[in-house]
Amino acid sequence: MLHHDKPTYDQSRTRVAPRTREILRIAATLEKTNIAREIMLEWLENASKTDLPDEAWSGGAFHHEADKRTFTAVRAKEENSETWALRFVEPEEGEVEREWTTEIAIRERPGEDSVFSLRTLAKSTEMKMRVQPRVPGFLEHVAKECTMEQGAAKIEKEPWVIESEYDAANLAEFLVDPDRRTPAFVLTVPEESEDPNVPLLDPVPLTVDTLGIAKVIVLPAEYTWKLTNRFGKRLSVYRGAMRVYLTGFNDRADPEGGHDLFMPHRMDTPETAAKLGSLLRWMAARESLRGWRLGQDVIPFVSTMLPSIELESATLAENDASAADQLEASARHVSMLRDELKLAMEIQQSLTEENHSIESRMRESESKLRKTQMRPRPSFDRGPRPPYEDRGRPQFDRGQRPSYGDRGRPSFDRGPRQFEDRGQRPFEDRGQRPFEGRGRSFEDRGRPSFGNRGRGPYDRDRERGFERERPKPRYSQYSEDDDDVGYGE
Repeated sequence: MLHHDKPTYDQSRTRVAPRTREILRIAATLEKTNIAREIMLEWLENASKTDLPDEAWSGGAFHHEADKRTFTAVRAKEENSETWALRFVEPEEGEVEREWTTEIAIRERPGEDSVFSLRTLAKSTEMKMRVQPRVPGFLEHVAKECTMEQGAAKIEKEPWVIESEYDAANLAEFLVDPDRRTPAFVLTVPEESEDPNVPLLDPVPLTVDTLGIAKVIVLPAEYTWKLTNRFGKRLSVYRGAMRVYLTGFNDRADPEGGHDLFMPHRMDTPETAAKLGSLLRWMAARESLRGWRLGQDVIPFVSTMLPSIELESATLAENDASAADQLEASARHVSMLRDELKLAMEIQQSLTEENHSIESRMRESESKLRKTQMRPRPSFDRGPRPPYEDRGRPQFDRGQRPSYGDRGRPSFDRGPRQFEDRGQRPFEDRGQRPFEGRGRSFEDRGRPSFGNRGRGPYDRDRERGFERERPKPRYSQYSEDDDDVGYGE
């Protein structure tokens, strides 16, 4: 190897080891398991352009390789169940090398509905996947020919179009149903749209790509008031917008708690619609990983492979198989276990790196928050305020303020008020005083006398040698015809 053929320092640093990531999970009940198995095998056979062995069509275990594609099926029997699982590995050609792994499992129990589960994994050297997640193409045909249900919802390849008020009421109940296992994408139609059933974002490809991991619903403008009346404007959607209703939604849900609302400008052009469609597909895939539990809802391939190996080894021993056949089976089993261990380690490594990335982002956010809290706040103490003359503002020397009469305004010197000019007599000539009757005793008023109790403070003040000054009213409220009573009587 020549010196110039060796990788440089920068190339060796940018080289990343392949990582295996889990993309999505699906779990549902299934009817007509044999028909579903035949549909899946036929689709995989046509996509790979190969012929699968006869054991595949009979529902048995097999291993097949063709053109870098690997098919491995196992079958396990337990006391009250029988499980068939298939793993299909297919490389993707392009600028970035990727390897897609699809795991399918069907578990049958007597007297109960069969359980179908699907799991998709991707292996690549990318730090961030630059593809859109989508379910395998055979799932569309299985959902059409065989009945698949998730809780109270049925998996359908067509979007659910609301056509009546009854459907709108069912939609409101479906959104708050606690048994709903997938997010709901509600697309509304603008009021000015020519077709009342065509939203801004095309619902058909979104439904096909998110089949089994999301429910796409088209809500015409005339029925959006149903959601508004039920949940209020803060949790409703209308006027061409779309909203994501995650599982666990109820009437008291937080609008910012993941139930995202996307306005019409996010999908009014092909570019914005493509970005929003990719975001919705990734959102549905992430929610499937959170909602479906591995080992309980979703059947992993290894949980069926280990009982299958034990069953095959016991069958060979019972049939007195030759040593060569048993050795060949053991070697195949060891190879399967080695591949499974390698895959588990890659997934564990991917989860560890993702955990480290989350922790680093968390520490960085905490550090920024701590620095913000410890940052000294600006001081607003500017010291003593300088005098007005030293503030750099223009001065206006107005001089001494003149008296009111010299300010150029009209003065009104009325002098003393003259009552004679208004046809009235002066107050002193009216024959009474404003407080004349207040100091009179009870004897003068025709009432019994009780010593000095009848004398008011006005009379007592007069006896002391001084008279209290009282303001005179501007006008008298009594006329000449009034009787002799006091002002305060």
